[in-house]
Amino acid sequence: MTRRSVALFIGACVLGTGLAAAPTPAAAQVSSPAAPTLTLDAALQQTLTRNPQVAAAQQAVVAAQQNITVVRAGLAPSLSANGTGSFGTSSATSFTTSSGLVTPLQNVAGTGTVSLSANMLLYDGGRIKANVASAEAALVSAQSALRKTTQDTTLAVATAFFSVLQAERLTTVQQAVLAQAQVQLALSQARARAGVAAQSDVIQAQAQVALAQVNLLQAQSQIATSKANLQAAIGVEASTPVEVQAPPSPQLAVAISADAAMQAAETNRPEVAQAHAAVASDQAALDLAHITAGPQVNLGVGATYSPISTSPVLNNAVSYGLNGTVSLPIYDAGKGRAEIAAAQATLNSAQAQLNAARLTARQDAYQAYLTAVQGAANVTATAVAQAAAEEALRVAEGRYSAGVGTIVEVITAQATAAQSEVNAANAVYNYQTALATLQHAQGNPIQAGTLGGGQ
Repeated sequence: MTRRSVALFIGACVLGTGLAAAPTPAAAQVSSPAAPTLTLDAALQQTLTRNPQVAAAQQAVVAAQQNITVVRAGLAPSLSANGTGSFGTSSATSFTTSSGLVTPLQNVAGTGTVSLSANMLLYDGGRIKANVASAEAALVSAQSALRKTTQDTTLAVATAFFSVLQAERLTTVQQAVLAQAQVQLALSQARARAGVAAQSDVIQAQAQVALAQVNLLQAQSQIATSKANLQAAIGVEASTPVEVQAPPSPQLAVAISADAAMQAAETNRPEVAQAHAAVASDQAALDLAHITAGPQVNLGVGATYSPISTSPVLNNAVSYGLNGTVSLPIYDAGKGRAEIAAAQATLNSAQAQLNAARLTARQDAYQAYLTAVQGAANVTATAVAQAAAEEALRVAEGRYSAGVGTIVEVITAQATAAQSEVNAANAVYNYQTALATLQHAQGNPIQAGTLGGGQ
């Protein structure tokens, strides 16, 4: 049993003697059904199925896939059934030679034709090919956007998850601080009654108890806020109750070098993939601009069969042939050249943005690596500082109990010990958040296993 645990036990005993306890938030006083326990991997998995931003990005990928099918259809043969028909009156005039009279002739009849047509494009100068390349680039961009949305939301979930754990840990610390302050108050009151301590010691101890109660209330409130943020990041109602399960503690060593992290970022980051797709799309647009500005040649083959027709000429008729068109622009006031120049400039801009995306990805990965390395060092340093502060507090409390120390010395040592424990708790969860950020910066999926342990 640690010294903090002992303090909590003694504080509970002191509460039974009539000392003031920390008030409980109203929300905690209302009984509620047991909340499900959520692991980090489970939270990340729920995000992929419940977060509306992820769902929207998934549908964008589906739309881009269908658009490729639409564009490629221009390269495939097409077959259609056609029917035409009419029903009405036709009239004509004729001379009757015997009487010399003009007689109108009227006829009510229906006419119609049913035909099957097949067509296939043989050559269009590369228009459809360029459009297919643009559609394929759009699909890559949509897939990259989905990866980016997924990684951004899972990073937000991981950060919120660790924030919940951090708030719960800080609440435990504040409970221990309150229990310890109550123990110190009881000791001060006992010494004052024995005449070996001044009443001012009791007043100062009471002030520390009141301060600890306020800090505990704030820590408890932060738990609810952090859980609401976690649920919102997952994509469910923020008020849905939940409990979290801490993942295994990560090793205090970053498992990748800075160079490897930067190389992984340049290879894996969806922003870089999106920039590549933009270059491919703009290259297709430039090719299409060249095609449009030059001679337009279209060549196709088609066949038509009419099995049924009211016309004896068309009944069971078959026609087929090769058709083509050629269009040569003579003068367009410079429109074609301007479109080519604009497409070339757009392509140059996309290539520059690709270089910028690579640079940004490498810089993000390097900064995330440095933060993770510093986070590991902070865990070790704060643990050492916490141990030293605990020892200093033990000495101060011993001196006060022996009558050779002052209450100010004890209160100062208590504050230092409490802050050191807060710092140690913050360091642990800041380090885990830094590891998640490093995975995100490399373009890797975030999982509990990639943060130093599995679940």
